Amino acid sequence: NSHSFYAFALKQRFINESLVEQLALQKDIAEQANADKSKFLAAASHDLRQPLQAMSLFHGELLQYNNNAKKREQLMNRLGESISSMKDLFKGVLDVSRFEVGVVKAEMKTFCINDLFNDLCHEYNMRAKSEGLSFRSAPCSAIVYTDPVLLRRIVRNLLENSIHYTSRGSILLGCRRKSNALVLQVWDTGIGIAPENLKNIFEKFKQLNNPAKEAVKGIGLGLSVVKQLSAVLGCELSVQSVLGGGSVFSLRIPVADIKNNVIEIKDNLNLSTVLVLDGDKNMLSEMQNMLSSWGCDVLSATDIDTALSVIKSTDKVPDVIISDYQLNHSLSGIQLIKALRLKLKSKFSAIIVSADVSAEINEEVNKNALALLHKPVNPVQLATLLRFLLSSS
Repeated sequence: NSHSFYAFALKQRFINESLVEQLALQKDIAEQANADKSKFLAAASHDLRQPLQAMSLFHGELLQYNNNAKKREQLMNRLGESISSMKDLFKGVLDVSRFEVGVVKAEMKTFCINDLFNDLCHEYNMRAKSEGLSFRSAPCSAIVYTDPVLLRRIVRNLLENSIHYTSRGSILLGCRRKSNALVLQVWDTGIGIAPENLKNIFEKFKQLNNPAKEAVKGIGLGLSVVKQLSAVLGCELSVQSVLGGGSVFSLRIPVADIKNNVIEIKDNLNLSTVLVLDGDKNMLSEMQNMLSSWGCDVLSATDIDTALSVIKSTDKVPDVIISDYQLNHSLSGIQLIKALRLKLKSKFSAIIVSADVSAEINEEVNKNALALLHKPVNPVQLATLLRFLLSSS
């Protein structure tokens, strides 16, 4: 009996010691979580300063162009983009805290990667310039299938990281095609990463030595966010770097199978004539290729003169016009369509594509009996709208 009692007491002692160890561990975890929250709030505050800084720069430029309406309009558009960026970042701040519990979900869509590049180029040209750096973006017409909002946050964090660790030189945003994927890359001429640090560069709150910009040194949340968001999207993330020689961050994104997405409605678009108007020749070519693959007879132009010329030379009046709202000349897409309707004496259907979601544009579109699609355009949505317009004409 005494032996049984001793064995029982010994067992209880081990159980109690185990419970104490578990409680101590849980206490450490809770304390670390509390510290992480404080660091997260500090990091979020730092990240939110970027669009605020851009807005301040745009506002300063606006004050210098009181008598230049065109320049002021351009700056107002850029200011609107920064406000939109701020909204995205606030959404990001709310989402980041939900990664560990699996609440952040991807909303996969088909869109042109160049729409994202154009937006970021406007934002980061001035951002890099303010840091004494040059920034450029290589055009890419690839259509990808991923979540555009989460991808934008990934690229923005990569660009911020590159600017943060680059004291002189340049930042490059570009992509390379590899079989059925697109490899998006951010290159910089920054301080680089030592080989022993490459394996943990994406860990939370990991900061490398950055004497060049010590005054604005953050706490290293950005690359952790990139890692978590990449996992949500199922995209492979990698980094290559030379200490003192810069870095390149790469993200592998699936390329969309456009033909399979719209194969059910291809016959409905066959033999229809579509005129595409866009000041960006890369976007014009991509849209032309996509519409042609659906069986459309495609005409393309960058302005009203080339539009009238191509209509005259082909002797074809378009069934539908697709026009970018922000063209590279004095007329907007809506004004150009109105002018074409007047000159051709035809009230053909038309679609305006715009990155601006303001109530004024919606009102103007409705007033002129036009359809509106917001960027990034989903090809399936575009094809469905075209089918509806053609069947109604």
